[in-house]
Amino acid sequence: MKPTRVCYVLCYYIPDYVRSRTLVEALRGIDGVTLFQANNSSPGPIRYLETITRLLVAGIAHRPDVYILGFRGYELFWPVRLITMGKPLIYDHMMSPYDSLLHEHRSIKAGGILAKLVFLYERSILNNSQVVVTDTPIHKAFLHDLFGVPKEKIVAVPVGADETLFNPGSLGTTTARAGDTFEVLFYGSFLPLHGMEVILETAALLRDQPVNFTLIGGHKADLSQFRERMATLGLQNVKHVKWVDLEELPRWIAAADLGLGGPFGNTGQARRVITGKTFQFLAMGRAVVVGETDEDYGFRDKVNCLRVPQGDAVSLASAIQWARDHGQELERIGLEGRLLYQERFSVRMASKILEGSLRLALQ
Repeated sequence: MKPTRVCYVLCYYIPDYVRSRTLVEALRGIDGVTLFQANNSSPGPIRYLETITRLLVAGIAHRPDVYILGFRGYELFWPVRLITMGKPLIYDHMMSPYDSLLHEHRSIKAGGILAKLVFLYERSILNNSQVVVTDTPIHKAFLHDLFGVPKEKIVAVPVGADETLFNPGSLGTTTARAGDTFEVLFYGSFLPLHGMEVILETAALLRDQPVNFTLIGGHKADLSQFRERMATLGLQNVKHVKWVDLEELPRWIAAADLGLGGPFGNTGQARRVITGKTFQFLAMGRAVVVGETDEDYGFRDKVNCLRVPQGDAVSLASAIQWARDHGQELERIGLEGRLLYQERFSVRMASKILEGSLRLALQ
């Protein structure tokens, strides 16, 4: 495309969040794009001032042609929109605050004043962006149906993975395990869409089998119910690790026999997304269990993944048992999964889609 100066703006408590890393890499892969960033480095409240300050400096020093506001940009949308007024703004909208507060966390009441205000605020953001980027075609349809956003201004860009970290070469970090136990790995923020209750129930169903679960994450979540449920079920086959740095995750993936990509929560949001961890397992060529969603993304059970209904611990336990009993099949499934990733979800594919988004914004 013609020479284009792009400024990527981010204000999030995880400055190197996977969505941001992959979008930045995808932008760098577009011929003609010169990329600048106005990102926070602090995870604390000072991040808002950091982002605004860096945005002002970028605007004066580099005079970008297009701005892209990254994940959870709704927190700073209007200050960013005012600062960038007169230039196209692309807004990355992977998660609807209205839907999340109403249906996932159930912290606002349908039809209430607060729900109406959140809805109007979100709709105003979407309508005042030149292009809205989301992660899946289902999310695209959702935003169109709920908020009336024209379909032609919504573009689905897969989350993908940081391919410098998550690649088959990382499998060289595999560490030997003692015994004959089958190791299952999950990591995430323990959101409702992840279905932690389903995973714990699955572990309970397999308590008498040589299967161990490692569950990483939840450091920002209220874990009281999670811990109480683990204690009630008496799970000796589950290890909880509260936090692992992103750079360390490939080692954990390489050391596991099977990944849990999910989502398993069977919520509205869960049925619209492919999780970031799913992409990371696929990119590394590791077998992964995915939860069924409302659209076919090319996932084929026992071909390039293990595919299960969401919200169903019995089905998930059966899939894990099958994997344990057919260990020789997992390498083949992992290789087929990596092919699927390369064809549909890679950074290279994201670059192509984003190039179209930039052209759309500049019209």
